[in-house]
Amino acid sequence: MPRFFSTRNKISICHPLNILWLCILCLVYLFTLRQDAASKARLVSLESPSAPSPRIFCVIVTYAYRHRVAFHIYHTWANQCDKYLFVSDDSHEVLEPAVFQNFNDKWQRMRAYMEYLYKYHINEGDWFLFANDDNFVIVDNLRLMLQKYSSDELIYFGCKLKNPQNQPYMLESSVMVLSHSALKRFALDALTNENLCSSKSLGNAAYEEFGRCLSNVNVIAGDSRDDNKLHRFLPFETTVHLGYKPLNASLEEHKYFIDRSFDEVPNVSSVATTRN
Repeated sequence: MPRFFSTRNKISICHPLNILWLCILCLVYLFTLRQDAASKARLVSLESPSAPSPRIFCVIVTYAYRHRVAFHIYHTWANQCDKYLFVSDDSHEVLEPAVFQNFNDKWQRMRAYMEYLYKYHINEGDWFLFANDDNFVIVDNLRLMLQKYSSDELIYFGCKLKNPQNQPYMLESSVMVLSHSALKRFALDALTNENLCSSKSLGNAAYEEFGRCLSNVNVIAGDSRDDNKLHRFLPFETTVHLGYKPLNASLEEHKYFIDRSFDEVPNVSSVATTRN
């Protein structure tokens, strides 16, 4: 008859080897718990940043003859903005732009855009992005960058250049973003003072004058480059930034950037960054 409760061949937990294995299993289990807790903490940190997510109001500049181009922005990255507004010289049933007619000068249009934005939308954003209808913006990357700053700071960002007098301004072909306070200061203090900000027609010097106006009211031209000192606000087409078509100083648009870049361009074939 089998002995169901036999003590023969039983494993003793008090055996030294068994105690060693038990200790190893406990250590492995505790290490696993610790790693799991650390992973969850990192996930919570990513999902719930300590700073509130900044509200970005996007302004996209287009024209009647380019509405078909702007339509692609309407269906892509504009939807990543908290709010967006197209501005144009004519109406469009889908884009529904704010219409600015009879402005033949670039600087006059720019002044009108800023004044309109302050008057009707200043409380709808912490940051105000200005883009052309041929720009593409990864808004989430911009949002991460701006989390390090306060919208109360008098600061703006873009692809930073300098004029012959070392006055900073932003490259027109790239995008530009202003803090809430910077836009407010420009509208209230710069636009209303001819000594600080010209109201004359200035043509292609519009962005240069905009930089001068902001500097005159103590708005800082911030450094938007990443930790490796590479640009986030890209000045050229992707073929240049991906290295397939290096910068060429003999080309006017490239020479303008190389000569006027606020920061030294150490390697003209790798000005761009793909990092956040």
